[in-house]
Amino acid sequence: MNSSPESVVLAAGAVVWRRRVGGTKGALEVLVVHRPRYDDWSFPKGKADVGERVAETAVRELAEETGQQVRLGVPLDVVGYVVNGGHKRVSYWSAKVVGREQPFVPNDEVDEIAWVSPKAAQALLSHETDRRVLDRFVDAAIDRSHKTRTLVVVRHGKAVQRDDFVGDDLDRPLTDLGREQALSLRGALAAYGVRHVVSSPALRCTQTVEPYADTLGTFLEVDERLGEDTTSGQVGRSVDALLERRKPTVVCTHRPTLPLLWAALGVDGPRMAPSAALVVHHRKGRVVAVEELT
Repeated sequence: MNSSPESVVLAAGAVVWRRRVGGTKGALEVLVVHRPRYDDWSFPKGKADVGERVAETAVRELAEETGQQVRLGVPLDVVGYVVNGGHKRVSYWSAKVVGREQPFVPNDEVDEIAWVSPKAAQALLSHETDRRVLDRFVDAAIDRSHKTRTLVVVRHGKAVQRDDFVGDDLDRPLTDLGREQALSLRGALAAYGVRHVVSSPALRCTQTVEPYADTLGTFLEVDERLGEDTTSGQVGRSVDALLERRKPTVVCTHRPTLPLLWAALGVDGPRMAPSAALVVHHRKGRVVAVEELT
């Protein structure tokens, strides 16, 4: 008799860091939380809601448990362990508070928070899995890859088929499914704190990232070098400009253009389905980490 497959519970959290207030210049502190239900100290984390991407989960849980609004940086680890009736998989990122830190208000999940040094956190954390995540963060901080810039590369959403469209291919729009995919990207892009929105001139690309630009109240930048009829040199110049941006940026382009973009970035990029995205974390022109948006 076949046994039923174990269920997988997805969850997410983050190691939120800041420069120490006063004291040694450049020293770091990380945010840990006390959970009264378990009487333990851990990093803020929680289970994903139905239909929620885990990057969104991490940011939402941070806000609910600590009151802090954060943006995600480099991925740190994925921790798996057995729970009742299945398996739990928790994804962790490095994260930084956006804007002013907010006063903490105790709640049902967390009754106390503390900003402590990584060394103090190692002693305070209750679980080995959290200490392992902290080790990953410390490794990243040693080579300063906890301080990265973010470029999110998106393939446009599902578009009307070429054979079914009469007119200039640049004007070929998204389907209803493609428009739904565009809307679903907004939360994940916000989780990485994206502030600049760049697109190929094709309508199907601009329609993919326009809903997010609308949430920011910002204009959408069109880069002709990212169209389908481009060259490696043009894409390379576009990528150079994108990597110089200090604020997190999303760029939307086409399947045939993606290999040129991967080559310019120096990464082994995936074959992406419509509306799929690759998050590229970089520092001083060097790619530090990449992750597929899941």
